[in-house]
Amino acid sequence: MVVLDDHLTEDDMGLFTGLRMTAFGQAVIDIANDPACDMWTFSKKIRHALELETTARSQRRVLKLLKESKTPNLAACVEEIHYLPDRTLNRNVIERLASCRWIENATNLVILGKSSVGKSYLAQAMVNAACRRGYSARYYRLDDLANTLAVYHRNDPERLAFLRTLHDCDTLFLDDFLTTPITLETASELLNILAARENRGSTVVSSQFDPEDWYKSLHDAVIAESILNRIVSSSELIQLDGPNMRQHNYARQEGADT
Repeated sequence: MVVLDDHLTEDDMGLFTGLRMTAFGQAVIDIANDPACDMWTFSKKIRHALELETTARSQRRVLKLLKESKTPNLAACVEEIHYLPDRTLNRNVIERLASCRWIENATNLVILGKSSVGKSYLAQAMVNAACRRGYSARYYRLDDLANTLAVYHRNDPERLAFLRTLHDCDTLFLDDFLTTPITLETASELLNILAARENRGSTVVSSQFDPEDWYKSLHDAVIAESILNRIVSSSELIQLDGPNMRQHNYARQEGADT
């Protein structure tokens, strides 16, 4: 009687890849060829492989959300935030924000501070935290968003689809918010976006200027008041102060290279 060899090897990996179970397949092949696993029960072997597959799928999902967010820094994360003695950052507050309950509650965040104090990095770290918890995000500098919208014709289907992503994402990040004046058309578009998101999703803005100064970058008082109310009325304010973080990070890098 001939006994067929059904032992799993790397040659079988294509079967699992075809089923989109690459991590699971690699795990069971490794288990089948590792003497240390011979004494494992069948259930333990399957559970171990399933855990690796679940972890791999979760990581792929997070990476997909991060890429879709358009964040310029995929690696920015709360774990890398520097809590310097002269920096007004509270670790407990950051850890609470990283839990993303504010997204669940459709609460906005307003991050304020002077240039180079770390506003953008904090916002990008919040993008990372949101994606790691399964929330969709979109990240734009306000000027870049305005330029993107200006490319489309008013009734262009691609424009409407783009606006839909801004309306429907769980959290929208607007960096360098009203750092420079914007056109009336951009202000109207911004108001429409914020109105569509109201009570549906969180909006995060980072700005060098306090909200009362945003009026100076808007030409229409009514639109300015409407934008201000939709952002600030249901927001948590984070006021950053401290050293120039660009200079601080450059000095750290210089020290590491010497």
